[in-house]
Amino acid sequence: MFKHLSDHKKNLKSFGWIKENLDPLRSYIIFENDLNKQADSIFSDSFIAYQYLEKESYIWKKVYDTDCSKEYLVIQIGPGNEDETLGKIMGYGFAKDIVSYLYKAKKKV
Repeated sequence: MFKHLSDHKKNLKSFGWIKENLDPLRSYIIFENDLNKQADSIFSDSFIAYQYLEKESYIWKKVYDTDCSKEYLVIQIGPGNEDETLGKIMGYGFAKDIVSYLYKAKKKV
C-alpha cells in the first residue's frame, strides 16, 4: 500500500482493501470520516496534521470508499509506542469524536 511517498491523491478503495494491504510488520493508525454526516473532507490538503506527519517521517494515504461514503486517512508508523503516537497525532486538529483504528505490528518471534 505504501510503496509511494505520501501524497494527497484520492485512492478509491474500500476499508476491506485497506485491511488486506496492511504490512503486518508495521503499525498503522486509521482515521475514518463519515461523509454522510458532513459533505466536505476533514482531510483537506491544508490540514495541519500533515506537517507533523512529514516532520516525523510518517507515510500516509487518503482512501475514499464511495460505496459507503467514508474517507480514511491511513498513517503508517513504526512499531512500539502506538498509543502515544495516536495521542500526539490527535492533538493536531482531529475532533475528539473521530473514529480511529490502531493496528499494531506483529512481534517478531
